[in-house]
Amino acid sequence: MKLCTSIELLFTEAGSEPADRVRAAADAGVHDVEIWQHSNKDLGRLRRALDDNRSRLWTLLVESRVPLADRNAHAPWLEQVGIACKAARVLGCPYIVTGSGTGFPFMRRAQQSAIVVEALKAGAEVAARHDVVLLLENLNTRVDHPGTLFDHLSDCVGAIRAVGGPGIGLLFDLYHALQMRESPTAELREHAALIRHVQIADLPNRSEPGSGSVDWPARLREV
Repeated sequence: MKLCTSIELLFTEAGSEPADRVRAAADAGVHDVEIWQHSNKDLGRLRRALDDNRSRLWTLLVESRVPLADRNAHAPWLEQVGIACKAARVLGCPYIVTGSGTGFPFMRRAQQSAIVVEALKAGAEVAARHDVVLLLENLNTRVDHPGTLFDHLSDCVGAIRAVGGPGIGLLFDLYHALQMRESPTAELREHAALIRHVQIADLPNRSEPGSGSVDWPARLREV
């Protein structure tokens, strides 16, 4: 298992500059890092820090939290996918991350899911053209992301299988799954081929592993 750290949340003692946090992570022996937004960062400086410390940026976000169940949101979202892909190429990052966005109570769930799949299929094609992979992430609705359509692992797996192809994969967030009270062991084994990245944080407050209520030795043996 290869560890990766979010420099948005960790190594903050190094200061606010992402490049300094990359160096701090490397000094601690962690050379794979991830970020959230890319538009608020000096990409050239960040890339130099990655290269200087023999580090790699593993994921960044598609900077658009639109409801993909709304076809009117697809065009602006795809524009953001393209922008994220270009940033990923500058930074040598293989993965860009998205969620489904919120759902609508006035539409059947199956209809909404089909519309999301349309967007993801187009986004995966954009990503593949840039030699980047689009990752779909499960996000919990109980605490952090009320109203999100794909809040269970099965939602994401179904959409990824419907899209198909090498341009899309699963970012499995164990924190969000546990907040949704899922027991994902069987699903992980069944769908392991789809998983490109795993994220963890402790419950109940999305804190550092070991600071909350999760039995991490047991959970990590599962994944």
